[in-house]
Amino acid sequence: MKFVKIFAPVILAGACSGPTIANDGTPVLHPVEAVCIEYELTGQMMNGTTTRCHRDYAYEQYEIQNMSIGFGGFSQSQNQHNITIGDTIYAIDLSTNTGTKTINPMYAGLVSALDNQSPDEMGAAFINAMGFNQTGATKTIAQNNCNVYNAPQMGTVCLTDNGLMLEQSIMGNTTTAVSVTIGDGGADANYTLYQNVPITDGPDLSNGLQGLINPGGQ
Repeated sequence: MKFVKIFAPVILAGACSGPTIANDGTPVLHPVEAVCIEYELTGQMMNGTTTRCHRDYAYEQYEIQNMSIGFGGFSQSQNQHNITIGDTIYAIDLSTNTGTKTINPMYAGLVSALDNQSPDEMGAAFINAMGFNQTGATKTIAQNNCNVYNAPQMGTVCLTDNGLMLEQSIMGNTTTAVSVTIGDGGADANYTLYQNVPITDGPDLSNGLQGLINPGGQ
């Protein structure tokens, strides 16, 4: 059983409304230029750790997952390294040192939206679209303050003023930040690992979940 995740920058809230194009010409997809967050996962279906980092205002991102996923009596370890560069997602299985390459169909729409809106405006639109409501509660997690939002179908999230997710609880599973390092996007090798392992084409996600259900398009 493999969990496929569409990587997209989390533009949930922001304190800055700077330019939509970075100095190197790439789109600005997050108010924070570079950051690494380490999380602990606990709950009914998954336990473990994950590290999420981005640089170049989230044009480049990676996530390292080391977790156990289980349903009932079934349990599976997942040791995966995901890399996103623009619209391209590389999912690398660290147990086999092989990976897949997939195009993120959400990317073009995100960039188009940011052409006309500041990160602040995009964050508000995303929150409204997902049905999140600010509860008025605040927390301090990993020495950072965040505001709590909830939604009936999406659980709760705690977001900093500059758009960083520090906690998410959904379906009895909680992801909590244990370390936040702003200004450090992580090692170069974590962004280029896909260059050193065999890569094959992943599922076509242009039709949403249909690409996962019927990868061959038949």
